[in-house]
This record gives sequence, structure tokens and C-alpha cells, in this order.
Amino acid sequence: MRTVPRLCHFCVLCALSWLINFSAANATTLPPEFKAYDFGEAYYIEDGGVVISPYSHGFYCKDGINTPEGIRIMPGKVFAQFDASRMVVDIYKLLYLNKEQNRAFFHQETYLYKVVKDEKGNYHDIIKEKVASNDFYLTKWRGLEWADHVFPYTEVHPTQDDWSSRPQYYKY
Repeated sequence: MRTVPRLCHFCVLCALSWLINFSAANATTLPPEFKAYDFGEAYYIEDGGVVISPYSHGFYCKDGINTPEGIRIMPGKVFAQFDASRMVVDIYKLLYLNKEQNRAFFHQETYLYKVVKDEKGNYHDIIKEKVASNDFYLTKWRGLEWADHVFPYTEVHPTQDDWSSRPQYYKY
């Protein structure tokens, strides 16, 4: 009878020990990993740039290089992720990769936008005022890589709306 409670306590102790070690080892990489899920299902730092496996809609990149894994963005290039549910567009610029090529540094700006119809009946996105900006980095070696492409029809967007720990100054 005494072995069952002891076994339970041992399991809880092991789980807490693992959790403490895991969070300490990955404390600097967890937030940047989540940030990538705002614009894609996965990312990989390789060949001097960042390969993004974007969501099936809302992603726009004029200067990207198509690869079998996704779209490669090189330093200095820009891409955008439109969110029609909130009527915002996030514009990301890959600033640079560090010397070791294991961190990619980005600048993000968030703008409101509206859709207008011209006299020919064509729809156009009109970008309005900037409502937020952010600088962040993504890491090459990350703990959540196993979650890439696990839920292909689900978009996470962890830094927006209910997931966000930062206040949102724009609501629609």
C-alpha cells in the first residue's frame, strides 16, 4: 500500500525536475519559436537565409526563393502576413543572421488595412496607420520543431489576441 503513494510522489518529482531543466535550457528560445507560428507552419534557418513554410493564405513575398520546404527569405528582404479576421497586416523584414548562422533577427511592423473596390470592380488592399512594431529573433535549434506541420489545417498565431501577453491597442 505504501508503494503506490511513493511511486506517485516519485513520478511528480521526476516530472517537476524535467520541467525545471527543460524550461531553464530553453528559456531563451521558447518565445521566438512561438513567434514564427504567426506567419507560418514552420521555419528553418539554412543556406544564409530563413526558409518559411507559410500558411496557405495571407502570405505575400515578392523577393522570396521557392524551395521544396517553402520560401527562402534572405537578409534585407521583406514578407507580409495578412490577417483578414482582424484587418491587420504584419510586415516582417529579415535584418540579418548572426555570424554562426543559428539566429535570424527580424523587425516586424503591424498596420491596419482596408479593402476597397475600384471603378473596374477590382479589390485592393489599402494599408493604413501603423499600430505596433516589434523586434525578435528565431533560433535554428529549437525544442518545438516536432510541432511543425502537426496540425496542417490549424493556424496558431500565438502572439495575437487571446494568446498575447502584450496589450493589443487596436480592436475592431
